[in-house]
Amino acid sequence: MNKKHTKEEWLEALELYKKGYGSTIISRLTGLDGSDIRRRIRQYLVSGIWQTEIKRPVRVSPSIKKNAVDDVVSQSLSCAEVVVKYGISFDSLKTWLRKYRHGGYEELLATRQKGRPPKMNKAKPKRTKGMSEIERLREENEYLKAENAYLKKLKALDQEENAEMFGIGPVSSMN
Repeated sequence: MNKKHTKEEWLEALELYKKGYGSTIISRLTGLDGSDIRRRIRQYLVSGIWQTEIKRPVRVSPSIKKNAVDDVVSQSLSCAEVVVKYGISFDSLKTWLRKYRHGGYEELLATRQKGRPPKMNKAKPKRTKGMSEIERLREENEYLKAENAYLKKLKALDQEENAEMFGIGPVSSMN
């Protein structure tokens, strides 16, 4: 469950930990997630800092991403140590590791296009340069023929609908 908890709840969890309670008991007493408690206990043991607030997303440079992943993969540092060392969130590190394991550094360091993607491709302008006058006229003629055929079909469909609506036109066989 991705529930946000108050600073006081996390400080209460720290006090319970200092009294000797384990993560399961702390979770039952405070309503905090057991895995979050265990993660913060590991961070506390490594750095001596008890994180009481959720880390807000921060833009991280590609070099920090690469170094953090290298520390976990090559130097076998724990995720808790790397999170404390670079001041990043645990979830960000997990995401970076997943991307690295799936596609290597290329996927890890790939940048996404910002903003909403366009709904339709924009029509590319027709190439008119380099075409002779006859070729251009032939293309225009083909376009006009297709447009004419389309309009004829549209008119026929419209007439058919009107005939059905008003009961005009050939009557189907009524035997």
